[in-house]
Amino acid sequence: MKKIILSTIAASFCLLTACSDDPEPTTEEKCEGGLNEDCLVGTWNLNGIEMIGDGSKYLDFGAAPSTLVFTDDGKFEFTCTTSSESEMAGRDCAGQKAFGEWEILGSSLKLKIKMARCGEPVEGPYTTTPTLTATDLNLNKLVFHSNDVTDANYKNIVTEHFVRVAQ
Repeated sequence: MKKIILSTIAASFCLLTACSDDPEPTTEEKCEGGLNEDCLVGTWNLNGIEMIGDGSKYLDFGAAPSTLVFTDDGKFEFTCTTSSESEMAGRDCAGQKAFGEWEILGSSLKLKIKMARCGEPVEGPYTTTPTLTATDLNLNKLVFHSNDVTDANYKNIVTEHFVRVAQ
């Protein structure tokens, strides 16, 4: 009888240790490979519109950021800032939303905007090659706040830079 009980306990122990769960990877580990779904999904705050290359601010939305949320079902939602720095917010766009679908195509991110209020961004596909880390998402392009850059000379040298909202 002792052998049966000890064998049962030993077998149970073996099953428990064999089925132990690996810990969930950290955000840093998910983002080691750059652009991928596991790293992209989450909530991002628009830190500002920055100059490409040197990161200096063209417009700073840090105090009242726009928000971009990527969900794991391939959808996104963008909510416009309330900042007085934003020309769009000043045109009653503050708090307005744009939403649609996203997909990763190799090293590119395709945003298909299905509905945009306030006329900016224009509905349709936007493809960009973003820079993505555990804490930063740089679209390397203007998508959502192009109306805030009124000088045509700046449109090609500024980018939307987002920071991940702490989870």
